[in-house]
Amino acid sequence: MIINNNIQAVTGAYNVSSAGGAKRSGAAERAHKADEVVFSNEAQSFSSMLQKLRGMDESRAQKIAELRQQVADGTYEVDSKSIADRLLDTRF
Repeated sequence: MIINNNIQAVTGAYNVSSAGGAKRSGAAERAHKADEVVFSNEAQSFSSMLQKLRGMDESRAQKIAELRQQVADGTYEVDSKSIADRLLDTRF
């Protein structure tokens, strides 16, 4: 491409394409403002349960540590009647 002292025409062409790009970006901004995320009831319920489970971690870890210590000490006792009742219980 040969440009013969016609820099203004080149910069003018650049300005026209830049202005078109600005218009497109304005339309893109309006499109982004219209975007919306909606979570289903199942997703909201799952998120709620997950938060509850995360809050239970400390107490669960403490209970496991206590049981582990009882097993190590030999003081852990199994209530066989309670286990049998739960095995035969069909409500759960």
